[in-house]
Amino acid sequence: MNRDLLLRQFRPTWLGRILECHEALASTNDRARELLDELGPEANGTVVFAGEQTGGRGRLGRSWQSRRGLGLACSVALWIERSPGGLPPLQLAGSLAALLALRETAGVHGKLKWPNDVLLDGKKVCGVLVESRFLGEAPAGLVVGIGVNLLHEVEDFPLELRTTATSVFLASRRRVAPDTFAASLLRALGPLVEEGLANPPSLVAQASPHWIHEMGSPLVLAVGSGSFRGTFAGVAPDGALLLDVDGQRRTVHDGEVVRVRPPGAGADDPS
Repeated sequence: MNRDLLLRQFRPTWLGRILECHEALASTNDRARELLDELGPEANGTVVFAGEQTGGRGRLGRSWQSRRGLGLACSVALWIERSPGGLPPLQLAGSLAALLALRETAGVHGKLKWPNDVLLDGKKVCGVLVESRFLGEAPAGLVVGIGVNLLHEVEDFPLELRTTATSVFLASRRRVAPDTFAASLLRALGPLVEEGLANPPSLVAQASPHWIHEMGSPLVLAVGSGSFRGTFAGVAPDGALLLDVDGQRRTVHDGEVVRVRPPGAGADDPS
C-alpha cells in the first residue's frame, strides 16, 4: 500500500500520528504490540498496515492470511489502563468502521455477525481481533486488528472458505484501491474508538441496526469446546450477546455464533 497516497486522503489526528505501511509482515497485531512495548503511552493511536500478512491471527486461534495485493491488514495500538473486566467492546469500533468504509468506497451495505465479523451477502469480508497487553494484572494497552478481503476472486480463497468468504470485489465488482479503503477506514475508526472508550453503550447502540441477527431468530453458539442453541435477544450495553435458551436469558461475553439464519430466510432454510 502506498503511504503517500493514503496521506493525501487521510489527515492524521491522534490516530495515525505514527503510521507504518509495510508490503508484508508476519502480523500487524504483533508489530503494533511491539510499538506499545517500545514507546508506551507515546504509541497510542499508532496504525500499522500491511498488504500481505503471513502469520496473522483470527479469533479462537485461527489464522488470517492476507496474500499480497488482495487484502488489507490493519492494526491500531491503544494505550489505555483499565481494571480487568472493564475493557470496552472495541471490536465493534473496528467492525462498524469497516462497514462504513465498505459503503463509502464500494457502495455495498454490510451486516455485523456477533461478535466481530462483517458480512456481505451472508459471507465474511472482514474480521476484527482485539488483543490486550498487560502489566501485571491490569491491561495497559489494546491492539485492534482489522483484516479485509478487498480484491479476491473466488479461486483466491482456500477451498474450505469459498462458500463462507467473500471480498469487496466479488460483492461489488469494484476494484477498490487499498489506500482508498484504508483512508476511509481510518476516517470512520477514530470517532468510533473515541466513542467506545468514552461511552461503550453508545457504541453498542450504533451497531444495533446492523446486526444480521433478527430478534427471536435461532442461533447456534460455540462456547469453549461445546455449543448450544438459543434465540437472539439483542446485545447488552457492554457488547455481550443476549440469548434466550429454554426460556431463560443468558448473557454471553465470549463465544462465537457458528450458525445464523439470514434475514428473510424461512424457518427451515439452511444457514
